[in-house]
Amino acid sequence: MSAAGSSAAGSLAGEMAFVRVVGPAALALTLAAWALRMLALRRNARIRHKSDLQSATGIRAAQLVQKSMGMSAGSFNTREFFHRASLAAIKRVRLALVIFGFALPSLLALAGIASGGALPWLIAVAVQALGLVADRWFFFAQAKHPQNLYYQVVS
Repeated sequence: MSAAGSSAAGSLAGEMAFVRVVGPAALALTLAAWALRMLALRRNARIRHKSDLQSATGIRAAQLVQKSMGMSAGSFNTREFFHRASLAAIKRVRLALVIFGFALPSLLALAGIASGGALPWLIAVAVQALGLVADRWFFFAQAKHPQNLYYQVVS
C-alpha cells in the first residue's frame, strides 16, 4: 500500500471511530431537541396574548375598526413586522421545520451510524440548516407584534 493509500485508510478509520463515538450522542440530542421544540410549539399555540387592538393603539373604545392603512404606501411597521403569509403557508413552514429540522436529520443520523460513513452526516447538516431557517421564520411569523393587531386587517 502506498503512503497516500495508508493515509486515506487511516483517515477513514479515524472518521468511522469518530462516528461510532459521536453519532449516537448527536442523534440523541437531535431527538431531544425535537421533543422540546414540539412542546414549545404546542405551548406557544395555546398562549393567550395580553395585547389587543385597544392596547396597540391606546384607544379604549369598545369597538375599534381600522378604515385605512394610511396614505398611498405602507409604513415601516407594515413592511418590517408583518409577513403577509396566509395561514396555510404558515402551516406549511411549520411542517417544513419539523421535517427538515428534525425528522430527516434523525433518519440521516441513523443512516450515518449504520453505515459509518460521512455522507449521511454531511447531508443531515445541510438539511437541518434549512429546517433551522424555517424554524426562525416561523418563530417571527408566529409573533404577535402589537402593531400587527392594528395593521394586519383593514375593514
